[in-house]
Amino acid sequence: MEKTSIQLIKEAASKLRDGKLKRLAGKEITAILEGLADNLGLDGMDEAIIFTAVFDRSCSGRTSDLNDLASYFGCPQLEVMEYVPAVRTLLEKGLIVQTDMSECRIGRQNFMTTNYVIGCVLDNRKPEFRQARILEKEFDRYDLCKLVDSQIQDGNVTAEALFQFIEATERTNAGMKFIDDLTSAVQDIPSRALFYEVCHDYFASGGNGRSDLSQTLKDIYEAYGVRFREQKSLLEGSHPLVKADLVEISGDKEDIILTTAGQKLFLGEDFGIFGKQYFGLNRYSFVREVKEFVHSKEHDVNNAKAMARLAERIRMIEEANTGLGCLSKIREIIKEEDLRALFYIVCDACVDGESAGLSRELGELYPVRERNAGLKAFKDETHKLQKLDLVEMVSESGFFGEYTVIRLTDSGKELYFEEDACLFMDKVNTKEFIRAADIKEKRLFFSGQERYQLDLVGNALQEDNYRSLVDRLAAKGLSKGIAILLYGEPGTGKTESVMQWARETGRDIIHVDISAAKSMWYGESEKIVKKIFTRYKRLCKHSGIKPILLFNEADAIFSKRRDISGGRSVDQTENTIQNIILEEMEGLEGILVATTNLADNLDKAFERRFLFKIRFSRPTVEAKRNIWLDKMPVLSAEEADALASCYDFSGGEIDNIVRKATMLEVIDGTVPTASDIIRLCDEEKIGRRQSRIGF
Repeated sequence: MEKTSIQLIKEAASKLRDGKLKRLAGKEITAILEGLADNLGLDGMDEAIIFTAVFDRSCSGRTSDLNDLASYFGCPQLEVMEYVPAVRTLLEKGLIVQTDMSECRIGRQNFMTTNYVIGCVLDNRKPEFRQARILEKEFDRYDLCKLVDSQIQDGNVTAEALFQFIEATERTNAGMKFIDDLTSAVQDIPSRALFYEVCHDYFASGGNGRSDLSQTLKDIYEAYGVRFREQKSLLEGSHPLVKADLVEISGDKEDIILTTAGQKLFLGEDFGIFGKQYFGLNRYSFVREVKEFVHSKEHDVNNAKAMARLAERIRMIEEANTGLGCLSKIREIIKEEDLRALFYIVCDACVDGESAGLSRELGELYPVRERNAGLKAFKDETHKLQKLDLVEMVSESGFFGEYTVIRLTDSGKELYFEEDACLFMDKVNTKEFIRAADIKEKRLFFSGQERYQLDLVGNALQEDNYRSLVDRLAAKGLSKGIAILLYGEPGTGKTESVMQWARETGRDIIHVDISAAKSMWYGESEKIVKKIFTRYKRLCKHSGIKPILLFNEADAIFSKRRDISGGRSVDQTENTIQNIILEEMEGLEGILVATTNLADNLDKAFERRFLFKIRFSRPTVEAKRNIWLDKMPVLSAEEADALASCYDFSGGEIDNIVRKATMLEVIDGTVPTASDIIRLCDEEKIGRRQSRIGF
C-alpha cells in the first residue's frame, strides 16, 4: 500500500531534522524523498528536502529563513545556501510563499507553506501549481510598487541592493504584464525603480499623488552626485522615463508625476476606474471638470508637452462621456482640443450666469506667445470660435475700468446646452421684439395704387404664399430674401402698415433701434449691426414663421456712403456699416422692411436690393374723409368732407387731433363741438393758419 504525503513528510522529517544533511545517500531516505516528490509533483530530492523542513515548521505556525533551515538540519547556513535554487522553484510553483516581501536579502527572507498546500497534503492530493503568492493573495502591480517603496524607505537598503532586489523580483514575476510592458519601454533598472516609486505615490493617494522630486531621489540614492545627475536629466527631458513619456516634471519643477501614458501602463485594465473619475458626468459637471483641469497644476503651460497633455486629457474626458450627445457635434465642428477646452470653459461661465475673462482664460490655456496670438485673433474677430458664431467678445465695466470678456452666443448655447439652452438665453427686450398677437387691429385708408401695392405685399407675406414664393425664387437661383422699402412723408402710415402685415400674417417683428446701432464707441457700431443680423438669423431658424426685421427711419444707417479721403474715422465707420448691411441683404433669408421719410438720402446701392418699393403719398381728400369718419364717428359726412377738403393733414396728424379731442372730452366731460375740432386743426400746423370753415 502506497504511503500518503503526510506519512512521507513525517518519515522524511525524522531523517532530516538534525541530520546535518549528511545522511542523504541511503536507499531509505532516497525512497522517501522520491515518493514525496512524486506525490506533490516536485522536481527532485532538493525540493523535497526544503519542502519537508518548511512544511514541518509551518505546521507549528512558524516561518523559516535560511538560518532557521540551517538550525532545523543542524548544519552551517552556508550548506543551506546550496538549496536556494530549490527554494526559488518552490516559490514559483506556489508550494511555499515569502511572507516578508519587503526583505530583499535572501539570507533574511522568510518562507512558509500556504493553507491550500497544507490542505492538499492532508487530503493526499497533488497541489495545482500556482504563481507565487503572498499569504495566498495574488501578487499584483500594486503589491510590487508597495514592495519597492518599502525597500526605498528602509534606510539600511543601499541603491545597489535595491536594484538587485528589483531585478530578482521582476524575474520572479516575469509573467506580470505590468513588468513586461515597463521593461520593454525602459531598459535600465534604476529608471524602473523610480517609476515604481512614482506609481506607488500615485495610487497611495487615490490617483492624485505627486512625488517630490528632490526627496524621492534622495530616498533612492545615497550619493549626491548621482541624485543631481538624475534630477538634471529629468528636468532637461533626457531621462529614460521622460523620453518614454511615462513621467513629467510639474509644479514649478518640484514634483514628478505620471503622464496619462504612464498611468495607462501602470494601471492596465484598471485605467479609467482609478483615481479621478470622469465617467457619468452631466453637461454641467462636464464643463466644470474641464475648467478645473485647465486651472490645475497638472496643466503647466510652461511645460514643453503641455498642449499635448491638454489634448490628451480633453479627449479622455470626452470619451468617458459619450452619452452627452452634444460632444460629438462639438468635436465635429471644433477639431482642435485646445479650442474645445476654451469653449467648454466659456460654457461653464455661462452656467454660473457669468462671462469668462479673455486674458485670464487664454493665460491658463496657453504659453505667453500663444496667449497673445489668441488675444489678437479675438480683437480682430478672426478667432475660430467667433467665426463659428459660438463665442463673442464684449467689454464690461469693472472696478478698475474696462476689461474684455468672452461669452457664449445664442448659437453656442444651443450647441452645448441643447434642450436646456432656453434657460440661458437673454431676456427679450419688449421694445425690440413685438409679438404679432399683441398688435391691435387698425383700419388704414390709402389711394388705389398704394392700396394695391400694400395688399400685394400683405398677400405675399401670408405663410403659404411666402413659402411658395421662396421656393420659386430658389428654383430660379434668385435671392430668397424679401426686402421691402416704404418711403414717403411722415405720418402717412408706413410703420402702421408693417404692424398690420405682422398681425394679419402672424409674424413677430424685430424692431431695430437705430440709435443703439450707432454706438459712440469706435468700432462698436459694426459689431452691433452684425449682431442684429446674426440674432435675426437665429430667430428665423427657431421660429415656425419667419419674423419681420424692421428698420424704422432707415436713412440714418442706409444713407449715402461718404468720401473717406479726408481720413475721418466716423465716415469710415458709416461706410463699413453700410457695406455690412448690403452684404447681409444680399444673403438675406427672411423679411426685411425699411421705412424712411427721406428716400433721397438712401444710397443707390440699396435700391436694387429692395424687392418692393412703395411710396406713401399724403392722403387724398377721399382717404382723409374716411380717416375722419373712422376716427371720429360723431362727425357727419358733410363735416368730414369739409375737414378733409380744408386741411391737408396726414393720417398721423389726424391721429394727433383725435387724441387731443379725446383729452378734452375726458377733462371737460362733454363731446367736443365742431368749433373745438376746427380750433384743434388750426393749432396742428405750426406757423401756418388755415382758412376758417363753417358747417
